[in-house]
Amino acid sequence: MSVATTIEHGLYRVLNPVMKTVLRSPLHRIASRTIALLRFRGRTSGREFVTPLSYVRDDQTVWFLSNHSTNWWKNFREGDVPVSIEIARKTVNGTARLWDGDTDELREHVSRYLCALPRDAKVYGIKLDQNKVPIEASLIKAAPTLVMVQVELE
Repeated sequence: MSVATTIEHGLYRVLNPVMKTVLRSPLHRIASRTIALLRFRGRTSGREFVTPLSYVRDDQTVWFLSNHSTNWWKNFREGDVPVSIEIARKTVNGTARLWDGDTDELREHVSRYLCALPRDAKVYGIKLDQNKVPIEASLIKAAPTLVMVQVELE
């Protein structure tokens, strides 16, 4: 593991419990418009995980963006994984599907996600134009390292 990855992992270990507490409290409004708690079972351990993640919601679909340096998304490789999501202190169930691999579809989903939540572009090294739309060359460069989890709500 690189030094940067080790530091990032340590930061998540500290921030995730704090964010879970905030999102489950009356103070949730400061973060719950763009951060949700995704609950799922580990594909090999069967253990339950709850992780705070930035999200974009489009009606009955919730999108989560990540990159290969994280591990949580690997639990969705099997496809059609049951999950629950806590959004603004309300829990909804759904089925998750992983988008992994540099395809036009993945890039389109990432572009829509970042147009809706432009603050996340910097996290993934994607540059935006003056209209806060991902610059195609930047998106193409980052796409091989990105993954998305699509959750269809029940």
